Amino acid sequence: MKTQYRLHMAGIVPVASLKTDHDNAVSEVLLPVDNGLSAIQKSVYECALAGCSTIWIVANDDIAPIVRHIVGDWIYDPVYFNRMSKFPSQERKEIPIYYVPVHPKDRDRRDSYGWSVLCGQITAWHTCHRISTWLTPDKYYVSFPLSLFDFSVVRENRKLIRDKKNNFFFTFNNENIKNDLPLSFTMFGEDFKKCRRHINKKTTREYLPPSPGERFPSEKLPLEKRWSARHFPLNVVFHSVMMNSKSTKIEVPWFYDAREWSSYTDYMASESKIEKPYIELIRPHTHEKFPYEE
Repeated sequence: MKTQYRLHMAGIVPVASLKTDHDNAVSEVLLPVDNGLSAIQKSVYECALAGCSTIWIVANDDIAPIVRHIVGDWIYDPVYFNRMSKFPSQERKEIPIYYVPVHPKDRDRRDSYGWSVLCGQITAWHTCHRISTWLTPDKYYVSFPLSLFDFSVVRENRKLIRDKKNNFFFTFNNENIKNDLPLSFTMFGEDFKKCRRHINKKTTREYLPPSPGERFPSEKLPLEKRWSARHFPLNVVFHSVMMNSKSTKIEVPWFYDAREWSSYTDYMASESKIEKPYIELIRPHTHEKFPYEE
């Protein structure tokens, strides 16, 4: 049984299955949100700021190498980077970053943008569980790269985000992930199970249900109606995430959904800015490869 003092909060950053109205030659998560700061770097830094112990970027093989080149293999926890001590560098904490794809069996079936989040969660749990049950995540913090808001509120609410019993939601105009707004939030393992169950129950499949008197289905649905879960919006995917009177909701002062090009240009032209952190906190840190002889 896990000790009551420990909390492993895994940060989930979905990249796979991201749909936008942009017409760019590169992935939208590489777009700048400040001079020298891309959207994907913003999300990884946000997870570190929230107090995540590990960060899991859900990206398929087409974009994962580029993202890894920009983000790296680990990031410093900003809270412990410049602690007032005799040897500050010894107080620093490194947060590992992992890259996981959407499972092949889910592609073109359930792989909506919200499903990428669930895929990252189940991969994080299984990977850690195979090492030790003591390492399995207790909570998940979800950060969307194209969700642009002042993430200084993340640091201010770090303790509430890491609450061991209740979920946390950022809101804008009293709307959040439940209203299909891609704002950061937290969820537990039980929330994951309920969301997955809700999706599997609500989605169509390849065949129609068996006709009366038939044991097995025999009639296929039209192509455009098969596996409707591919198109589920965020509010449907996370319909079952627990939100009650004990859940914490924090209103952000401003927010832009950069999945829409017009919203992204509004952000770039506005006075609201996401300030680039100290370069050592966001530059790509990679593990050294050991030399070997063939």
